[in-house]
Amino acid sequence: MRLLLPPYDFIPPIVAAVGSIAFVSVWHFYIRRDIQQYVVEMGMSLDKGLSQKMEDLALPYAVLDSNGRLLWKNSAFQTMLEQNGRPDQLKAVEIKEVFPAIRLGETKTADVDYVSLGDRIFAVRQQPSGEGGSLTALLLTDETEHLATKETLDKERGVAGILYIDNYEELLKHTEVNEHSLLGALIEQQIQKYFQPFHGIVCKTERDRFYVFMNHEGLGRCMEDRFSLLNQVREIKAGNSIPVTVSIAFGQEGKDYSENLDLAQAAMDLALGRGGDQAVVKYPDKVEYYGGKAQGETGLTRVKARVKAQALRELMALHEDIYIMGHARGDNDSFGASVAIYRAAVSLHLRAHIVLNSVSFSVRPLWERFQASADYPRDMFLSSEEALAQIRSNALVIVVDTNRADMVECPELLEKTNQIVVFDHHRQTEGIIRAAFSYVEPYASSSCEMVTEILQYFGEGVSPLPLEAEAIYSGILVDTNSFNDRTSFRTFEAAAFLKRSGADLVKVKKMLREDFREYKAKAESMQSAVILDGNYAFAVCPAEGLDSPTVVGSQVANDLLNINSVKASFVFTETEGKIYVSARAIDEMNVQLIMERLGGGGHLGSAGAQLEGLNLEEAQAMVLQTIRDMIEEGKI
Repeated sequence: MRLLLPPYDFIPPIVAAVGSIAFVSVWHFYIRRDIQQYVVEMGMSLDKGLSQKMEDLALPYAVLDSNGRLLWKNSAFQTMLEQNGRPDQLKAVEIKEVFPAIRLGETKTADVDYVSLGDRIFAVRQQPSGEGGSLTALLLTDETEHLATKETLDKERGVAGILYIDNYEELLKHTEVNEHSLLGALIEQQIQKYFQPFHGIVCKTERDRFYVFMNHEGLGRCMEDRFSLLNQVREIKAGNSIPVTVSIAFGQEGKDYSENLDLAQAAMDLALGRGGDQAVVKYPDKVEYYGGKAQGETGLTRVKARVKAQALRELMALHEDIYIMGHARGDNDSFGASVAIYRAAVSLHLRAHIVLNSVSFSVRPLWERFQASADYPRDMFLSSEEALAQIRSNALVIVVDTNRADMVECPELLEKTNQIVVFDHHRQTEGIIRAAFSYVEPYASSSCEMVTEILQYFGEGVSPLPLEAEAIYSGILVDTNSFNDRTSFRTFEAAAFLKRSGADLVKVKKMLREDFREYKAKAESMQSAVILDGNYAFAVCPAEGLDSPTVVGSQVANDLLNINSVKASFVFTETEGKIYVSARAIDEMNVQLIMERLGGGGHLGSAGAQLEGLNLEEAQAMVLQTIRDMIEEGKI
C-alpha cells in the first residue's frame, strides 16, 4: 500500500521568506552600519581637502548613523573622549554613552542643545544629511566658561524695589508724641538691617517711603526667605498700640533699571490694592505674592472716601450716559452697589442704566419692586445686548463688586469706551480692569459699604430713596453674613445711614428668606460634608432646581465654619459646565491665597474660584492637594 503524503509545495516559499527576513535583519543591524561607516570613511578619503579641514577643526566634530552610533570623528572629538575616560575603539562608542541626555533628531538644525561631559558643558548643533536623514553631523562647542560668566552676570543684574509703611499716619496717632522719632528710627533700622545681608541699598525718600536697589541674587534670597521683614516690623514696639505693616514691591527681569522700577511701581499698586502688608514681585509676564496672610485693619477715617466721592462727581459730570454693572451672576452686593451708583448719577441729572442679564433668587424681590415702581424708568435695567446696541464712545462705564475684566456682566462693554471706573472690595490680582479711576478697598465689608460712604460725600442732599436704601442694606447684610464677618465700625455707620434713609430692615429680612428648594439643598450639602486632614470641611452643593446655586454654596461654606476644629470650608457647586468653589475661613487661614493659586480670588476669609474640565471628585482632589502644597511651601 502506498502512503499518500501531503504536497510540500509551500515549503520553498516559506524558506525563502525566512531567509529574506534573516538577510534584512543582518543587513539592518550589521552590514548596513558597516557600509554606512565605509561610505563615510571613503567619502573623507576621496575628498582630501574636506577630510583634512574637518580633522584639523579645533571643535569636536562627528558623524552618526540613524541610531546614534559614531561613524567618524575628528581628532578634537577623540581627544575629548580620551580626556573623559571613553574607549578609543570607534565601533564601540555610541553617542548615548558619551552624552546620555542628548536628544537626537528632537531639535531643529538652528537650535542649540546643551549637554554635559564631566565638569564641562557643551553646546551641540545637529545637521541631518544623507537619504532620509540617515546620517547626522554633530558640532560641539565648549560653553563652560561662557555659561559660568553668564550666570555670574545674571546674579549681579540689578533690580529695583519700593517699600511703603502702610499705616504710618495711623501709627503716629496711636503713639505718644515723644515716641514718634524713636518709632520712625526703629522702623528704618529694621528695614536697613533686613536688606543688608542681601547687599541691598535702601534710600529713604519720605518718612514712610523707601527705594531698594539690589542684585538679582539678593532678591532671590529675599524670595526664599519669603520677605520675613513683613513679620519683623510687626514686632516693633515703641509706644505704638497698633502693629507696623509694610508693603514691598520689586520689578524683575526688565531690560534695565528704569523698566524694573516701572514694574516695581505696578507691583506696589497691586500690593496696596490687595490691602498692603505683603510683598509683590512683578515680572513682565507674571506676578508672585508673599505675605498678606493676616487680616488688616480698616482705616480709622473716611478721608479717602470723601476724596474719591469728589473725584467721581467731577468725572461723572463730564459724561451724559452712565452704564453700571457688577459681576456675572450678580448677588445682593453687586446689585445694591449698582443701585447706589445709579442714585449718584441721577442726582446729577445724567442718563444711567444698570446692565443686568440674570436675576438671582435673593435679588429678584428687589428687582421686581424696582420694575413695578413708577419712580424708575423702564430702561433703568438693560441686558448686555441692549447696552451694546446703544452705548456711545463717550459714555462712562462704572464696574462694582469686581475688579477683573473677565468677571463682569458684559466684558464687551469695557471695549466700547476708555472711560471706566471701578469700585470693589476684593483684593486685586492679575487680569484687573484698566480703569481711569478706581477705588479698591480690600478691608471694606462689601461694595455696598463703600458706595454708601461715597453717597454721603457726593453732594448735599444726595441720599438713597427707601427702596434703594433697602437694596444697598441687603448687600451689606449678605456679604457680612448678618454682620458676623469682616465688619468694622464703618460697616455699622453705613448701615445706620441707610436706616436713616428709610430702609425697612424687616422687609429686607423677609426678602432674604430662603426658598424651600434652597433650604433642602443646604441640608443635602451639609449631609455630604466631610472633614479632611482634620481641619478642612469639604461639601458638594446640588445645583438642580436652584436659581442661584453658587449663592447657596457660599451660605453652606459659611455654616460649615461653625463646626469645631474647622479652619476653612470649601463647597463645590457644578453648574453651567463649571465647578464653582466657595471658600471660607474665620482667622486661621487665608483662603484667598488658595483660590488665587486656582485662578480665582477674593478676601482672606471669603474667596472663590471657577474650575473647568474637571468633575467634582477631581476638583476636590485638586483643592486639597493645593492646600497641602501651599502648607508645605509655607505660603499659608
